[in-house]
Amino acid sequence: MTTAPNPAPTSATMRAHCHCGAFCFESTSAPILQLVCHCTQCREVSGRPFSNFSFFKVRDTQTSGAHRSVAFTADSGSKTVREVCVACGDMLIDRTEGFPKVVGVVHEAISPQPLFNPVHHVWAESRLPETALPDGVTVYPRGAV
Repeated sequence: MTTAPNPAPTSATMRAHCHCGAFCFESTSAPILQLVCHCTQCREVSGRPFSNFSFFKVRDTQTSGAHRSVAFTADSGSKTVREVCVACGDMLIDRTEGFPKVVGVVHEAISPQPLFNPVHHVWAESRLPETALPDGVTVYPRGAV
């Protein structure tokens, strides 16, 4: 997948946390990619028609707080791990073996909230019929690989 420009880099630390605040994520760099995922697993775990993710370089990130890892094989065949808070069950982080140098974070959990300007929609063939795809984005019927 080719990445198009997303948010401008910033020197400010970006943080994200689950709904109860017990599981936290921190990055010393801005997201390098933002996308919308329409896969069935994302819909099931989020309870929404799609999930918004911002991706960060793993080397610039750290997590804290009690969480558990939920591993599964994604529709793409890649092993994926979702990290969820043990207290509230909120999913915060997505790690996929196909992209080992980046970590996905649920965009709405990030603070300060960077502009969300996704240039990719993945698993579009799985999207709900009422979900429209915007013009000007790259659409992948399945995963991006």
